Amino acid sequence: MIYCQKFDNISDLKRQLQKVEADLHPRLNQNEIVNVSILAYLSSILDYDEVSGTLQVVTSFMMVWMDELRQWNSSEYGNVTSVNLPITSTWIPKINVANMVRHHSIFMYHNEMEIRKSYVNYKSDGIAVYQVSGVQELSCSSNVKYFPLDSHACSIQLTTTQVFDYTILKPVMKTIDLTYGVSNPKWSITENFVESDVTEYTSKISFNITLSRNPSFLFLNLVVPIVLLSFANLLVFCIPAASGERGSLAFTILLTFVVFITLVTDILPACKPISYFNIFLEVQLFCSVLITFCAVWSITLHHKFAENDSQEIFPRLLLQMSCAYRNSCSKHHRKDKKNQVVPSKKS
Repeated sequence: MIYCQKFDNISDLKRQLQKVEADLHPRLNQNEIVNVSILAYLSSILDYDEVSGTLQVVTSFMMVWMDELRQWNSSEYGNVTSVNLPITSTWIPKINVANMVRHHSIFMYHNEMEIRKSYVNYKSDGIAVYQVSGVQELSCSSNVKYFPLDSHACSIQLTTTQVFDYTILKPVMKTIDLTYGVSNPKWSITENFVESDVTEYTSKISFNITLSRNPSFLFLNLVVPIVLLSFANLLVFCIPAASGERGSLAFTILLTFVVFITLVTDILPACKPISYFNIFLEVQLFCSVLITFCAVWSITLHHKFAENDSQEIFPRLLLQMSCAYRNSCSKHHRKDKKNQVVPSKKS
């Protein structure tokens, strides 16, 4: 059976419901607790900055509660079972996002028009449904210990704003709804769960997610070049010292490592724990400095020997070795002669 909802019926119903003051607790007993069920949707991850520890996400929250002050008999209003009331003329829960960077309110509107066009949907039995969406910038803790295979834990922490508000936040699901989520090329969600906590003064829900980096780009453009440079560093001593290119190659690779360290410094935050990759890069820099020192030292020795006519070096070394051998032999001969016992002659 199809009912025709006339303009007069809906207009009369709205006037009747809006007579209830917006700041009144939606209970006949004003000291009674209101349970607000919340369902979270994560649409997309816009950006995560591991240096500043900020996450930008597009989220939607659907809130459902029972309003005992705004109920009606549908048969008295032309079988109208549902009506929308503007948020400025009805009660809505006061909820903050505790770990937001700038604005803490969950209700983020950019202008007056958005506020006027935001509604709470009411059923005749008093069930109220309200949905709010927006871009949230959240504060998260960075952990780059296993960079570029790092994972970061972030959360959206919803809390009630007033003490003794008689409002309890309850999650509808144990996870965040990612059905309509758009994937991010840099980050992927590997884990998500919901926690709730109710104290004497406040109620809190934490929508937790774990972000894991997609390491393909960094492996190809950062890790692989550094590993190849580490092996190329050993080829310095394969170049003849007489060519003069041994020192040039060593210095070039050393400066390349310095450039990579500068690049990694811009990517990683200056906090604990220190990345293993950063330690590996520092070790490679130390080895490159050591190889550069050895290359310069070997070139210096080469030119020093060249000035002293390198053709006479080997005969001179052989002569010194033979003299040393003869001296050692003569010393042993004298020692044996002293220790020799001469027999006495009998008369």
